[in-house]
Amino acid sequence: MNMKLDFDVLVIGSGPAGMTAAIYLKQADRNVAIIDGNAPGGQLNRINSIENYSGFSKISGPELAFNMFNQLQDNKVDYKYGKVQEIKKESDYFIVSTEKEIFSVKAVIIATGRNPKELGLENEKQLLGRGISFCAICDGSLYRNKKIALVGNSKETLEEALYLTNLVSELLIVIKEEELIECDLKDKIINNSKIKVINNSIITKLNSEDKKLSSIIIKNIKTNQSEEIELSALFEYNGYQPNTEFIDCLKNNGYIVVNQQMRTNIKGIFACGDVIDKEVYQVSTAVAEGAIAGLQASKYID
Repeated sequence: MNMKLDFDVLVIGSGPAGMTAAIYLKQADRNVAIIDGNAPGGQLNRINSIENYSGFSKISGPELAFNMFNQLQDNKVDYKYGKVQEIKKESDYFIVSTEKEIFSVKAVIIATGRNPKELGLENEKQLLGRGISFCAICDGSLYRNKKIALVGNSKETLEEALYLTNLVSELLIVIKEEELIECDLKDKIINNSKIKVINNSIITKLNSEDKKLSSIIIKNIKTNQSEEIELSALFEYNGYQPNTEFIDCLKNNGYIVVNQQMRTNIKGIFACGDVIDKEVYQVSTAVAEGAIAGLQASKYID
């Protein structure tokens, strides 16, 4: 390699996984930069309260993101703003292009996460963290002994519903289909006295009081009849979209496939956090994967 590169490693994405990877690389005395087109923290910024992250009995998502970003700055990690559009492999380095800049690097860590698919309703964004949630494990404890609803018809929805029944007093599952998805959890849902399934229905409106979700309007798509239901929270499981459109590598349903070392099928490109194909999507797992990716990328460039 004769040309002078901009960085040893470029980390794409500044969520928990990306920031952790960058910190590990910097502490290994690598020339590392992190780039993101959004605010640092990723999906942390959507979470009102976290009560299952070691070291904090309770902390808000934005506060945890701010703490991580401060640590990033304390370690003097170079932070770039921009959205990556393409990664191109050269002989023994990579060219990473954004809408405004081009970087040459020895290795790349992709930590761009995923975004939940919203319902597209008025007030939905304003009610995030105020009754609207995408994560039962993250926010379920906030609604102990309350009436809540879930929207979605996937195995994940049913898993989260069963988890939430240990916390809430009453739980509704709103599905547009005639019946729940066929899976090993279906009977458990049907036989749970706390759960009521509302089929052939969609949510058409979110109502709020004191800037918090107070009720939803559901519409039966067969009868066209609408009904207002008062509740404290709505958990949305409308699916997720991993942010991987800029990279052509091995994927499963859009999620990047990696091995235990967070290596992709492209030598020199690593991935970690919610962008990878895995079982558990939590802050703690993202941080662990970021640490592994950072350490493995450091070994790779030796």
